[in-house]
Order: sequence, then structure tokens, then C-alpha cells
Amino acid sequence: MHLMCYHFIKMKKLGLALKLFLAGYLIATIVGFTTYYISLIVMWISIFTLMPLLFGYLFYLYLKKTTCEISDTLKETNLLIILWIILSFLLDAFVYIIFVPIIYGYKSNWTFFIDQSPWIWLNYMTIIFLGHLSRFIYIKKLKSGNK
Repeated sequence: MHLMCYHFIKMKKLGLALKLFLAGYLIATIVGFTTYYISLIVMWISIFTLMPLLFGYLFYLYLKKTTCEISDTLKETNLLIILWIILSFLLDAFVYIIFVPIIYGYKSNWTFFIDQSPWIWLNYMTIIFLGHLSRFIYIKKLKSGNK
């Protein structure tokens, strides 16, 4: 664990990584709650279309703003993926097991991650795919001279 923390500190821009993640998570949460009250179908469609586009763009934006050299992109992308999966898991636990039940006066749902399976785990796995797809696009643009 100590070694992992050391690697996160060595990220090019840890603060930017955190800001981009929190912005994406906030947007995803607002869209999720808003569309939930419209329709479950609309919610699931937005989660599996709009959110991957948003987070894919945020991955790309991180690489662009850190001006990663091609040789650094794999390490930086992998650290960003791990960081964002850990943060997603922790925030999902806080928001949906603790915060939302308090607001609505419900009992905390300690089986949240089991109840939301497999969809929540697919969301976390999508982060891996999006990180590397964004890396590929970033490298392609670097090689073509477009930033």
C-alpha cells in the first residue's frame, strides 16, 4: 500500500487527476439521479453512453494537460486508472451506503456492491478500457502533430 501511495505522488499532476475525477463523478451522479427520476431506461442509457464518453474525454484531457511524452503515457495512464477505480469504489461506498440512506432516512445497504452486480463492476472495468482507448487516441494525435 505504501508503495502504491508513492507512485500516486509521483504522478505528473495528481491534483489535476483528482479534480478531473471529482468533476466527472459529480456530473455522473447528477445525471444518474436526474435520469433515475425520469426513467430507469433513460438512466441506464445515459450511464452506458454519456458517462463513458465523459470519462474517456477526461482521461484524454489529463494526458493532454500533463503534456505526457509517449514513453510516459502507459505508466501515467495505468496510475490514473488505478486511482480512479479506487476513488470510484470509495465514493460509491460513501454516497450509496452512507450518504443517500441518511438523506432519505433509509437503513444503510451494506450489500450495495453485491446488489448492483454486475453493472457496477462493469463500470469499474470500463475505466480500464477508457483509459487505454484515450491513451491510444492521445498518442495518435501526438504522432500526427495535433495536440
